[in-house]
Amino acid sequence: MVKIGINGFGRLGRQLLKIALIKSKEKTVADIPKLVMINDANVPTECLNKLIKKDTYHGNFSVVIETSKDGIILDGSKIHIFRETAADKAPWSKIGVDYVIDTTGRNSSCADASKYVTAGVKRIIVTGCSNIPMFVMGVNHACITKEMKSISATSPSMNCLAPILRVLHEFFEIEEAASTAFIPLDNSDNILDDGTPHGCRAIRSVMGNFYPTSATTKGSFINKIIPELEGKTESSAIKIPVPCVGAIDITVKFRKEAPINILRCKLKEASQSYMQHIMGFTDDDVGSSDIIGNPNSCVVDAKATIAISKCSAKVFAWYDAEYAFANRLYDLAKYLCSREDCV
Repeated sequence: MVKIGINGFGRLGRQLLKIALIKSKEKTVADIPKLVMINDANVPTECLNKLIKKDTYHGNFSVVIETSKDGIILDGSKIHIFRETAADKAPWSKIGVDYVIDTTGRNSSCADASKYVTAGVKRIIVTGCSNIPMFVMGVNHACITKEMKSISATSPSMNCLAPILRVLHEFFEIEEAASTAFIPLDNSDNILDDGTPHGCRAIRSVMGNFYPTSATTKGSFINKIIPELEGKTESSAIKIPVPCVGAIDITVKFRKEAPINILRCKLKEASQSYMQHIMGFTDDDVGSSDIIGNPNSCVVDAKATIAISKCSAKVFAWYDAEYAFANRLYDLAKYLCSREDCV
């Protein structure tokens, strides 16, 4: 059994912990990764139980929590907890961790990620887009090779965008595509106006403003995931004052004619077949809160997906930036476990 550790116990890390615990109870086979360790310098001692059991947006999580000398026991499963500021200094190898999933987004460079491998970890999965090989489940995950010890699961918005582009390109041949990602709140945002290293727009209160921000879905990153689209895509992003759920608005020009009813049909068919559990599809009148807790990387909104011309359209999709992305992180680790002899 492959043992995994989580670096970073913020909102994403906590969702990943819950998913790992639930999945571990479904079946006991060798390709189910087992969570054994968490490292976060800011893990609280007094409120840890409540952080795991309660969430304002995702609701309550039923689990029996016991404390131990160096960690916690969740429904009988021991998880070691450490509070090292430098993640590569945490005793991953001593605890027997094979894979580390870094949910912080701060160690996405090749140099930072490689420190984990130097520290004795077999593989490191980071979040964020950078110069590390990037993989999106359902799109290019099968391209992972044995030599890749450090890989990136990219970002929630990229995991929403890439599956849609793959399906559209497969059936209609994309000539050009431009997307706008609507990025939900996270703990790095300012509740009130304050200084920030993220640029002059981001100094403003996110609760009283929405503003353009850097996109993790920009064309140079998409090219690395879907090479056939090199030079054909570009993206922007807007920070919005909404928790958990974001969206992607994609304007696409195709080489082939793409009647809107056929385009919607192809996306729906993909969601029910080879993109099942990756892509969702809805023709309901949904709002962002309806998507909280949806495990799909993207949920195509049929009514908000419209035709522009015979060869162009706008596609709109939702995503839960926490729960869905945590599911993909777990799925990526599980895929690596099942293919360990091959990759």
